[in-house]
Amino acid sequence: MSLTSPYPHSSFQDAGLWRSLLRVLQSRDLLPVVAFTLSRGRCDEQAAALGSLELLPAPERSRVFLLRSLQRLKGSDRNLPQVLQVSELLQRGIGVHHSGVLPILKEVVEMLFSQGLVKVLFATETFAMGVNMPARTVAFDSIRKHDGSGWRDLLPGEYVQMSGRAGRRGLDATGTVIILCKGPVPDMADLHRMLMGRPAPLCSQFRLSHCPHCP
Repeated sequence: MSLTSPYPHSSFQDAGLWRSLLRVLQSRDLLPVVAFTLSRGRCDEQAAALGSLELLPAPERSRVFLLRSLQRLKGSDRNLPQVLQVSELLQRGIGVHHSGVLPILKEVVEMLFSQGLVKVLFATETFAMGVNMPARTVAFDSIRKHDGSGWRDLLPGEYVQMSGRAGRRGLDATGTVIILCKGPVPDMADLHRMLMGRPAPLCSQFRLSHCPHCP
């Protein structure tokens, strides 16, 4: 197992790659895309590195209801750096979703995404863990993640959970999954293990007990 980071380039070096990919997806009508980026910091960096890229046409841009939603914030909270940055990105059809985003902003991102007003969403794997919001395309920034002790490939269950967001029921005949290769192409055996391996069984437990302090 390699302990080296899977991100050999800076996000600004990657910006050209993302711009090219988004142009291709846009020309083939394969947006929206969830770009799974397995790092909170990388999500923010990748989104910011897209500069002034506009993905929303004017009619859709007018439907972005940020002002009404952000009125729930009090005073100076409306001018927090994250609020200003995410608001500006959403006006251009770019979203960010991870545990470090303020809950009210995540709520706005999810609402706009469900309405097709977020064309590219840079998200960590938590977006696939309970939010039922499929996209036309899923792109993996990397198939390696840090599990607290080192870097490893995604497990079959993790890959299935995230790639399963590709393809909207009743709208798309198929979903498209893209794995970006920013360095060497992954070994075929490793890809086969991730794509075709058996997911770990999900074991849930329910235990009913009596509280001794209750009457």
